[in-house]
Amino acid sequence: MTSCSSRRRPVPLASPQGPERGSAMLSQAVDRRRDIVGQDILSPFYAPPDRKTSAQIIREARNAINLGDAGMGVQRMGVRTVQTKRPFTPRERERTLFSSSAGTTRGERPPSSFTISCLRWCPLEGFKGTNFELCPSATCLRKRRTTMTGARHLGAPPCQCLSAVPLVYDEQLTGALATSSESITNTPLFQQLLNNADLEQTDDSKAPPPEPIVKSHAPKPTPRLRKTDSAQGKKSISKRAGVDRDWRHAVEGRSQNPQTEAQDEDKGLTSQTPTNREVAVDQTVYYEEKINPILDEISRAVGCAVGEDVLAELVGKLYGALEAGGLLGRHFRYRSQVLRAVFRLVDREHGALLANIARVMLAVSPRGKGLGKIKFVGVFRSQVSGSNLTSVCKLVFKVTRHDANDALFLEGNLLDLLLEAVACVPPLEQPEACVYGYGALKFLTMNSQLVTRLLNRGVLELLVLHMKLIVNHQQESGSVPEQTHYALVQLTGTLRHVSSCERTFPLLLVTGAVPQVCNLLQHFSHDADVTANVVRILSIISTHEECCAAAAAHPGTLPATVNALPRHASSPAIVVRLAYALGNMMANSDDARWQLFSEDGFTETLLELLTEYLRRDRHHQAEEMADPLTSASGAPEDVMVKLIRVLANVSVHARVGPVLARSRTCLSLLISVLRHKAVDESEELVLSALATLNNLTFYTRDQPVSALHTQLAECLCDMLPMDHVEGLVETIRVFGNLTHFREIRDIVTKRAVLEILIEMLDCDSRELVYVCAGVLVNLMSDASRRSIFQEENGVLRMIDVLQYFGYGDWQLCSLACQVLWNFCASAADVQSTLGDKETEKLVFVLEEFLDDDSYFNNPEVFGECDPETKDVVYQLWEDFAQVATKLLDRIEENTSSLPIVSPT
Repeated sequence: MTSCSSRRRPVPLASPQGPERGSAMLSQAVDRRRDIVGQDILSPFYAPPDRKTSAQIIREARNAINLGDAGMGVQRMGVRTVQTKRPFTPRERERTLFSSSAGTTRGERPPSSFTISCLRWCPLEGFKGTNFELCPSATCLRKRRTTMTGARHLGAPPCQCLSAVPLVYDEQLTGALATSSESITNTPLFQQLLNNADLEQTDDSKAPPPEPIVKSHAPKPTPRLRKTDSAQGKKSISKRAGVDRDWRHAVEGRSQNPQTEAQDEDKGLTSQTPTNREVAVDQTVYYEEKINPILDEISRAVGCAVGEDVLAELVGKLYGALEAGGLLGRHFRYRSQVLRAVFRLVDREHGALLANIARVMLAVSPRGKGLGKIKFVGVFRSQVSGSNLTSVCKLVFKVTRHDANDALFLEGNLLDLLLEAVACVPPLEQPEACVYGYGALKFLTMNSQLVTRLLNRGVLELLVLHMKLIVNHQQESGSVPEQTHYALVQLTGTLRHVSSCERTFPLLLVTGAVPQVCNLLQHFSHDADVTANVVRILSIISTHEECCAAAAAHPGTLPATVNALPRHASSPAIVVRLAYALGNMMANSDDARWQLFSEDGFTETLLELLTEYLRRDRHHQAEEMADPLTSASGAPEDVMVKLIRVLANVSVHARVGPVLARSRTCLSLLISVLRHKAVDESEELVLSALATLNNLTFYTRDQPVSALHTQLAECLCDMLPMDHVEGLVETIRVFGNLTHFREIRDIVTKRAVLEILIEMLDCDSRELVYVCAGVLVNLMSDASRRSIFQEENGVLRMIDVLQYFGYGDWQLCSLACQVLWNFCASAADVQSTLGDKETEKLVFVLEEFLDDDSYFNNPEVFGECDPETKDVVYQLWEDFAQVATKLLDRIEENTSSLPIVSPT
């Protein structure tokens, strides 16, 4: 006869379902079972048990089994993976470049607060090479003063808010405006702005006289002018059809060879666009009739100290006029006048005003060639000045620091302009602009609506592209500029916010973001700020099955984690998230388990970290763990939970588990956790430790009993009984592995654990009864313990288990039959050993359960059941039928002896 055993071949759970967590006390659970089965106990032995409804049968069958990928039932005993909750990360309240706990020295970081008026703007950089004739700044100022009154009536009507401002300038006001203009002109900020030496223009004496200005009406922009370099002629990010095209493909579509571009541009100027003189005349007419009056209104508003909301309206009106005239871009000859007018307002605090100023600056500044044709070697070609972009990025950054201004980016095209500007910034050559550009994007991605808009505009593709460039440079040269490190902190902070959106997970795979995040961990683990963001991203994306698999399959991920853990051992915020991500990877991939275990120093690193955080927790050194990033997940206890979970999940591998099971340090640490913590105070930690011990003790079959095993058994006995059902389940699972040692069975008997197990058979927790039955299979192999089982009314209780859980849990019914088989294995008279009443009741129950026709052919039971579930239930029933049939035959034959099932 084949032997029965409570221990099963180890099978990792793909989606482990934890045992039912009893919110009530164990005694209450026992009372409920007794109330339910009480009438059956008092009823005659021949009375049929109450039949369960079809809904109850199917529901219990589904609860008792887990359907794996192959549709087979997953074993409930043996090694199992451990699940846990993601480390708690509080929402950032303050919008700053660096958190207070960042590893960078405060004096070295780029500041989050700065004086806008100190920014330098060089609007004519990138404008060289054009042959447009620009008026000297002094001439422009004189022309503005002389034409102020007449030109006002030729442009768009002034704002209604300025109705109180006098339209006729007296000498005092004119002098004030002149003084204001001169003071702006003389500031260092605008020295380059008004420096005629940089303009590469023809001499005034050689310039042709300006054409007479027609003041009857404003000329409409010609189609040729709109084709030159207008905003409508350029493809914006907002024109993208969706996020299915990454940023690289988007920019490749509008980028060519530089020489080809230059040739095309020259051909366009000669064949498709007006001559320089025609453009200059058209721009002069439109500027005098439409733009100059608005600039005058802005000057009057500043002189009269009107409200900032009025100034915001005027600057918005200025942008509208520039856009309507097709004057956005690099070929606008009066760009310096416009920039000078709006730049004097950058030291204001009004969000809408600053947003409109930034929009004007981004729109009229010279556009570069963009990112060019990227070949993943870190090559940028951008003609946008670093100081220009830095100034604008700082301005936008100032606006985004206040969440009340988020609405400004939900309307208009400011979000598109910002994204295009950041796309033109090479992170290695102009890192300061990237710091504030990505800082602004990081703040905006804290708004869920803006995250959606940015995703639709390709922000994820842009983030991936910049990460590739930085990583490639790091690989080639071994380092990147210090400012690039600061930019990378903002970039990864932006990606962390974007990754928090569930709809982003598929995009992370499509755009290749997951491998790039792994590359960052591999090459920048020495940077604490970057690593803090990267591990947050990994902890988020590892909750998604495909993203987690992609991260685990990356060749640099697991070696990088082993290197990063000891390097950042003193930072619980990093350790807890890195361990959580590792635990997720180990839960899903057997190959990853072996690869991680094979990394040099993995076991030592994990055990050293566990030792350190256990010491910190034991001595209540909370001051060492102060971490504003995480008040809950940074606690030593939470770190230990995640570290222990890595041990549990990696030990599922058949070659790893036995090695860890022989580690005295590993077992000692886990026993220390159980002695140091109580399940009612530290539930997750204790349950994780017990689950890990269950996995490790599973591999003790070929090992001799050791002092650590007996220490563990004594520790588990001290924990019983407990008023925590899930804690009882995990504790008894460990006993199920240890009781194959005779020494452990003696301890269990001596400490009266056997009586506790028999009593818990009355509990209504399916999993608790299941693990108790599994231990009893091993204990009943010793004849000396059967008398206790009989004295505690164990036979009748086990028959009640069959009645109560029958039809819904064939695995549990199989174990119940195995317990009864071992109990009467050496009995000369089976009926007298079981008891007359108990024997008759057992026979009746078994005969009914073995009638498969009335069970599986009943349309009321399986009529609406899916075929897969029905097949699994039938396979489990067949396993039960083999054991039950042999037990029933033995009872009916009443032979003199039965073979004993030895514990394994």
